[in-house]
Amino acid sequence: MSWNQNLEILSSNVWGKDAESSAALPVDTVALCAYELFVMAILDMDQIAYIRQISRGDELWMVTEERPYENPNRASADEITKLETLLLNQSRQAMRVLTMTHTDSIFRSGLFLLSEYFDAVCGFYSPVKFLAEGLLLRSDYEGINQRQRATIRRNQEAANKRETKIIKVAIELGLHPQPPLLNPKLWSATCPGTKHKLFINARKNEFGCGYCCRKGGPKDLRAFVASRKGE
Repeated sequence: MSWNQNLEILSSNVWGKDAESSAALPVDTVALCAYELFVMAILDMDQIAYIRQISRGDELWMVTEERPYENPNRASADEITKLETLLLNQSRQAMRVLTMTHTDSIFRSGLFLLSEYFDAVCGFYSPVKFLAEGLLLRSDYEGINQRQRATIRRNQEAANKRETKIIKVAIELGLHPQPPLLNPKLWSATCPGTKHKLFINARKNEFGCGYCCRKGGPKDLRAFVASRKGE
C-alpha cells in the first residue's frame, strides 16, 4: 500500500507510556473496526480502534479489553459481529496511541493510522481475528495485514541470503536468531539467560539489548554469553 507523502505521524504512544493520553473515549470519535490481538503467547486482547479528526491532527484511539489466552487458531466464524454488540461489553476508557497530520478524508486517515499502528506493534502484538466492521470493512483490515505479511516475507527472504558474521556467531552460541520483520536490517535473538530478546543489526554486525544495557560486535556477543554462563 502506498501513501501520499503528506501523511505523517506526528506523535506516537503505542506502548502507553504517556499517561496523559489515557482518558475517557472522546465523544467525537468514530469507530474504525474491532479485532482480536494475540500478545506474545500470554493473552488475547479485544481491541476497538477509533479515529478522531481535529484541526491539529487526526488521532487514533484504542479501547482494549484483556482476557485469558485462547487458541488463536480456533475456528473463525464467517459472520461479522455487530460493533454495537461489542461496545456493550467494552470499557469506555481509551488510549490515544497515534496522531498524524490532518486530512480531509477520515477513511484515508483511518486506514493509514491503523496500518501504522499494526507496523509499530509487529513482533509483540499480532492481529489474529477480525471482529466487527465500522468505518473500515473487513477487506480494508485484511488488506493492511496482507501488505504487512508481504513486506515481512520479502525482508526475510533477502536476509536469509546475506548471513553476516554476527548472525553466524549468534547461531553458534545457540541464540536462535530470527530474520527481520518490517525492518530489513534488524534480526531478533534470544538474550542469554533471560526470557526476552536482543536485537541484531546484521548490516553493521552489531547487537544490542536495552534491558541488559549490553551492545557491541561479534566478540562482545561472545563475551556477553560467556558472562551469563558464568553467573
